[in-house]
Amino acid sequence: MSATVVSAPARAQKIAERRKRSVAWQIIHWLGSLQLALILLATIAIACAVATFAESSFNAKIAQAYIYKAPWFQVWLGVLCLNLFSVTLTRWPWQKRHVGFVVTHYGIIILLIGAMIGMHTGFEGNVTLHKDALPVNRITTNRSIIQVESPADSGIYLMSFDAETTRPSAHRPRTFAVPGTNLKIVADEFSPNLLREQRFITSEAANAAPSALLRLSSKMADQTVDVPLSLRGGQPAERDFFGLARIIFRPVAAEVSRPPVQESQMVFAKYAPIRHVNDTPTGLSIHLSEDGSKVTILSPEGTGATYLRSEIMNKPVVEADALIILANYWPDFAMKNGKPVTVSDSPNNPAALVHISQLESSKTAKPSLEFAPADDGIVYQLRRGAQVVATGSAKPGESFALGWADWHAELIQFLPKAELFTEIKPGPLLPQGRQGIPGFRAHLETAEGKRGSDQWVESGQIVALSVGTQTARLGYGLETKPLPFSLRLVDFKVPRDEGTDTPSDFVATIEFRDSVTGEAKTGVAQMNHPASFPGTRLANWTGLTYKFSQAEWNPANLGQTTLQVLYDPGWLLKWIGSLSICLGIAIMFYWTPGGRSSNPSKPPEGSP
Repeated sequence: MSATVVSAPARAQKIAERRKRSVAWQIIHWLGSLQLALILLATIAIACAVATFAESSFNAKIAQAYIYKAPWFQVWLGVLCLNLFSVTLTRWPWQKRHVGFVVTHYGIIILLIGAMIGMHTGFEGNVTLHKDALPVNRITTNRSIIQVESPADSGIYLMSFDAETTRPSAHRPRTFAVPGTNLKIVADEFSPNLLREQRFITSEAANAAPSALLRLSSKMADQTVDVPLSLRGGQPAERDFFGLARIIFRPVAAEVSRPPVQESQMVFAKYAPIRHVNDTPTGLSIHLSEDGSKVTILSPEGTGATYLRSEIMNKPVVEADALIILANYWPDFAMKNGKPVTVSDSPNNPAALVHISQLESSKTAKPSLEFAPADDGIVYQLRRGAQVVATGSAKPGESFALGWADWHAELIQFLPKAELFTEIKPGPLLPQGRQGIPGFRAHLETAEGKRGSDQWVESGQIVALSVGTQTARLGYGLETKPLPFSLRLVDFKVPRDEGTDTPSDFVATIEFRDSVTGEAKTGVAQMNHPASFPGTRLANWTGLTYKFSQAEWNPANLGQTTLQVLYDPGWLLKWIGSLSICLGIAIMFYWTPGGRSSNPSKPPEGSP
């Protein structure tokens, strides 16, 4: 800083003369002008407002693609940095009262440079680790790409493409050249929610087999799942249902082993129940509501659920490792000639007969649906371990309760000899907050304009596009990125709040191993406390470290966890810039050079 104190009029005159004499200073003053700064700041403010609206109405990827990561926005930030730098030069030679002003402006420049470095060289991603599995050294980033396998050399070529943000259409298709050939891939449609519609078609082929398509649905979970199963080679077909149950298609129905009724209860809405115990009391208590419309089932510990009586009448309900069947109901109960009857249809004295059978413990026996061919439909058994909970039959179009919360199964198709056919097509728009499987429609095209058939390409899948005798394989999904080290899940624990099943923390112990030196290091990732590698003080201070934070966990498998990965080389510059801004503002408002008061506001254009 200049130690010479020059009067304000003298400084203003010298600055004016400098601008007249030098074209360079004229350019510097124009670049540092308040008018340019206002235009830049207004444009950025409007862009950020639009990005915020896009992020709330669509998602963050749209806002990043069209605003934050768009080339024009990056250029605009660069011009803003040039404006901030130039405005400090217009005050040259600086005096002590300019310290806060200069520090603040250079802090903003450093912050913006750090943000741009982090945006272009850093990344976010995730990795799923399994205990006792082999180490991994690749993560999945949030960048979408296509993968093209060229028929010319069988090479795999990666190209950046996010169908969700660019949204190809028939009017604005996206084309990609297939390396080494005269072919091109044309994407001309996008869907945010692709559906796989699977159905069986009648076939006389050698591999055709008895086939059934079940549709499982739940209103509570707002979910529908199609389950296609075939008896290929006459062998049973099995499907795991989210780790909670099993679905088995058998050539012949298995033997029935019903659990004996251990307890019967005559339950009243207004009086104490009458119990008849055949063996050991189950300890379950059944309650009717005053109008008889609801049934509450409670375990000895006081846990349970309430059901609508009309929905569970003569249907099996499983609670507290017991099978409960509401066998009969009387809205206005009375005894006549030693038999229960109902005096009227009004719920004056509701009563119900309930049968209870003890089942195998749910901790050791999963529920299952087993079914087999029968005439033009199926016969089914609902089991808990080796015990049959319920039996029945169904024809195409008929449904039945599964006893797994409110899940129901509908038999969509049953064919004695069939093959499975899968069609991918766009589904309906999903409510905001729900996400389907995105993808795009594409075809292969020659230089002469000959085109192949259209195919929908799902995210995470690979399809073969053909035109004539030429074929190119195309995949779409998130980019995987190699790491300079490997990581392995040593242990994963979920501590609980005392006396509850509510998680209080997630603790993942991870072993990192450098790919070059082989050096190993153990880190622990907890809630709000990420693990890092290399994790040295220098790496942490400079931001040249990989941070792993807890992202997701699987309650059904505590040997698995998903971690979020963050790498931000611009971290240090962001912090330096932020601290410089705070320091510069503090100097402008609270430091008075030479003991004199100073005006903290920015001097007008052209002032010294």
